[in-house]
Amino acid sequence: MANLYNKFVIPPLTENIVSCLSSIYKNEFIIDNMVEKIARDIGLFNKILLIANSQRYGQGVQTNDLKQAIVRIGIINLTLVLTSEYYTKYTSIEEIGFFNLKQFNLHSSCVSRFAFEIAKIINLPTLHDVTLAAAFHDLGLLARAILHKDIMKNLVEKCTQDKIHFHKAEMELNITSHEIIGADILSEWGLNKNIILLVRNHHTKESVRSSDTDYLEKEFIVLELADILAHRISCGFEGYTRDIRVNMMLIDRLGISKDKIVELIKIVNHSMNSFGF
Repeated sequence: MANLYNKFVIPPLTENIVSCLSSIYKNEFIIDNMVEKIARDIGLFNKILLIANSQRYGQGVQTNDLKQAIVRIGIINLTLVLTSEYYTKYTSIEEIGFFNLKQFNLHSSCVSRFAFEIAKIINLPTLHDVTLAAAFHDLGLLARAILHKDIMKNLVEKCTQDKIHFHKAEMELNITSHEIIGADILSEWGLNKNIILLVRNHHTKESVRSSDTDYLEKEFIVLELADILAHRISCGFEGYTRDIRVNMMLIDRLGISKDKIVELIKIVNHSMNSFGF
């Protein structure tokens, strides 16, 4: 690697968001505690009420009760609100070619939703870890776009001209992978080992991954499949080239039928539209 990597530091998750997400991924979800935390943030409060009162979740019945709103939308949608709320802090970030915050948030949220649903189907014990890893899997790209705009511009141009994905372009440009950047940031934030390993290796081929990630075999498959499916329903960057073919071996290794994947695509696609993306 060329010596282009400096320590990336971007504003951390707020204490409120960290506390809520921590409760979720540690399976310590106590709704009254969550209500108390979220009520301190008027932005989060209003966003959750907006979703809970949408046609999909409210079905014409309005509520101003935060507890009822959280019950309506469920844990996965609450997770998406919390993570997307962080990304919306960067409303002033400039577009760099096809890279923009709106599509970045859309993709991250969609991958997270797919990961959650797949993990739920296969009863994955680490469901919350893989859901959060999916939400932050491309955090390194955001950090690069904010702090190293010139490098990000070169990266986007490389992807566009050669019709290749980000990771391959990073390798060809001999710059630090967004996997590593993102994992380092998450480590600074204090997220757990599973999430950090998943983000750090989500583009690394299974055959060359460190043996200390072997126990996350299914989680990596879930994350890879979720990423592909998100791009497949156009939850990604316009003008960005990405292979959207679903590797049937991935589905077979998870023990999921092709029909189930087709059904899941319909559910998530509808859910993302209802969520307001």
